[in-house]
Amino acid sequence: MEFIDEILRVKKPRMNISESLKEQYSAIAFKFGYFEAQSPCWLYFMRKDGTAAAFELQFGNVREFKSSLERLNKSGAQLCVFVTSSLAHTMRLEELRGLLYKSLEIKRQKYLLVDVENGRCLKVNFEWDAFERNMGAAPAEKSQLPVFREVRRKKIYGHRGEHKEQD
Repeated sequence: MEFIDEILRVKKPRMNISESLKEQYSAIAFKFGYFEAQSPCWLYFMRKDGTAAAFELQFGNVREFKSSLERLNKSGAQLCVFVTSSLAHTMRLEELRGLLYKSLEIKRQKYLLVDVENGRCLKVNFEWDAFERNMGAAPAEKSQLPVFREVRRKKIYGHRGEHKEQD
């Protein structure tokens, strides 16, 4: 998770946004042992010992957002980082997540949707990691009370098929 935390700490540059972000993300990737590789992704694609991270930057319209998400999906990277700005007014991060679920089959890929303007992010498909962590934890202490009563406390009177009464 340190790699993701470093990605989220990147602030919006004042000038030359795409080149500055590319330099910052590549510096972080090199720090964590990733190397640049060939890819259909517009911004950057990094590979490291069987894992890969892809970066896309998009401020355009909905069609361009969808094509960027498709490029990330086709890249085959395990971590896909989609960077946008809330000042673009095209799609909110929640709408982008809905478009991702609706139009693509993401399988085991993890998506990090980042709003570089205000630092917000949405993590998509990270739920499995949290589930695995909880499953690996020590089991909770069982309570002394049984789940079901062993003996019925109240006697039920009546015959089969008739109205029953409890005492």
